[in-house]
Amino acid sequence: MTMFVTTDDVCLENLRFFHYWDKIKMMKPNLKLIAFTIANYKDEQNVAESKEFKSWFDAHRSWVEIGVHGYDHLFLPEQERDDAEELVMKSLEILKNFLPENHLYRPPGFQRTIQTEPMLKRLGFGGIAYQARIKMFDGRVIEPILNTHCCDRDFNPVTEWREWINLI
Repeated sequence: MTMFVTTDDVCLENLRFFHYWDKIKMMKPNLKLIAFTIANYKDEQNVAESKEFKSWFDAHRSWVEIGVHGYDHLFLPEQERDDAEELVMKSLEILKNFLPENHLYRPPGFQRTIQTEPMLKRLGFGGIAYQARIKMFDGRVIEPILNTHCCDRDFNPVTEWREWINLI
C-alpha cells in the first residue's frame, strides 16, 4: 500500500533538514509530499521574502506540494487565539505564490476549534489535515497518512526516517 506523506514545520530554520527528504525521494521515486509550511516563523522568517525558500521550492516543486501550517508557530496555538482568522489570512497572503489551487491547512499543534473548518472553507481551502488523516471539503477523507516533522525534534521527526521509510 502506498501511504500519503506529509511533513510539518517547514520554515527557513528547518530547511536544513530537507536533505533527509531528498534522500528518501531517491529511495522512493514515486513519493509525493505535502510540506506544511509556517509562513512567518516566530514572526521573523517570512518565506515569501526569502531567496533561500524560493530556490528550495523551485528545486522541489515537481514532487512537493505546499500546505499552510500557520503564520508564526508561537504559543498559544493560532486556532486558540482571538485573531485566528487574521493569522490564517496573513499566512495565505505570504504563501499564495507557492500554494496549489486546492490547498490544505494543518493547524499547528493539531489545535483546532469548532470555528476552524468553517473559516477554512470561507477562505477557499480544499481541506484540513489532522493527525493521520486529511479531510477534504468535498467529502473525501484520505487516511492513513504518515505525518512527520521537518526537524530533529517532536513526534516522528524526519531525522528518524529509517524507522518509518518502509511504510511509504
